[in-house]
Amino acid sequence: MKTKHYPIIVFVILILGLGNKSTAQIFHEVGVMAGPVSFRGDYGLRGDNEAIKNNIGFGAGINHYLNFAYTDFNSQYSRQHVKVRSSLIYHSTSLNHYGAIADKDIQLRSMFGEANVLEVGSGLEYYLMRIRDFERYNSTFTPYGGIGLNLVYYSPVAGTTLEDGLGLPETTFPTFLAGPGEEPAFTNESSITLSANFQAGAKYKVNRNSDLFVELRWHYYFSDFVDGLSPIGDQNKNNDWMFWLTFGYIYNID
Repeated sequence: MKTKHYPIIVFVILILGLGNKSTAQIFHEVGVMAGPVSFRGDYGLRGDNEAIKNNIGFGAGINHYLNFAYTDFNSQYSRQHVKVRSSLIYHSTSLNHYGAIADKDIQLRSMFGEANVLEVGSGLEYYLMRIRDFERYNSTFTPYGGIGLNLVYYSPVAGTTLEDGLGLPETTFPTFLAGPGEEPAFTNESSITLSANFQAGAKYKVNRNSDLFVELRWHYYFSDFVDGLSPIGDQNKNNDWMFWLTFGYIYNID
């Protein structure tokens, strides 16, 4: 999945009225999250239900939030509706080919892979309810959305159960067999890239110091080798990406 250019991701992190001095405390919050990952790369036909259902992994992460609701940073609206969120996450997905072509071809059926991904980054979260109103009472509920940019370290696995491994015409499906002068179509090398991520979720106030949340995330990677594969051909139009459904807990530090 290839792109000719990279989108420019523009968002503001930690620039909430620089030059103004706070007359009250910035609150810190820490949290954990975990849940199933649906990795969408180059294993299986695009949109194939069997590939989507079976190429499921698991991810976990820790979060840190800056809460400006009790400061005089920037406008009252932004500090009452926006937090800065930083995250460290890891997810891993075992991958196989599924679909009509794989059912008929032993080279595809024999391939296997893993996407092992470590990400760290920051972004902004927007809350529909005023943050102070959400924090004032127990059993309150608020939807939210977010955007962020992560630095990504990925360590893929791409292999086959056929003797002699990938890279030979006898063992490798043609779209993963690079010819002279062509870029490799598979790799087991670790590397670094970026991801743009978007979130939508809801938070529930349990008590003064505790929140629960559920969140759906979409990560778009600026590389096509996160899963170790980059097929040769015009059908390869996009980089790797993933959906992640997470459930989490947040502790509000006074």
